[in-house]
Amino acid sequence: MASASRVALDSSMLLTISEFKVDVFEEAKKLLGRVDFVVPSKVKEEIERIAGRGLKERKSVKVAEQAMRQHNVQVVEAEGKNADEALLSLSANAVIATNDRELKRKILEKNGKVMFLRKRQFIELSS
Repeated sequence: MASASRVALDSSMLLTISEFKVDVFEEAKKLLGRVDFVVPSKVKEEIERIAGRGLKERKSVKVAEQAMRQHNVQVVEAEGKNADEALLSLSANAVIATNDRELKRKILEKNGKVMFLRKRQFIELSS
């Protein structure tokens, strides 16, 4: 049996679930087959801060957290002083799911793989 692909999620992708009604988890499974989802602790901290910004953000974070529980997303420790650095450190061994253009560019420069939202409705993989 083939091993699962590892996908590390950024806050921008997690918040896509509520904002654009895209099931990031199911789309990733369609692209990659069996998937183990992870979120760096720095990303978890970031979405907790975002929840404090207002009602809309709090609702988006609540939807993201519910989806994370439903898909057994593991919170992992990763090197880096912020969320982007933590995701970059994971990019050697995981597909990074992000909508952050700058982070995407940095990951691709390191020959990593990025999963991102295209046209507000499709998840695409690039490497």
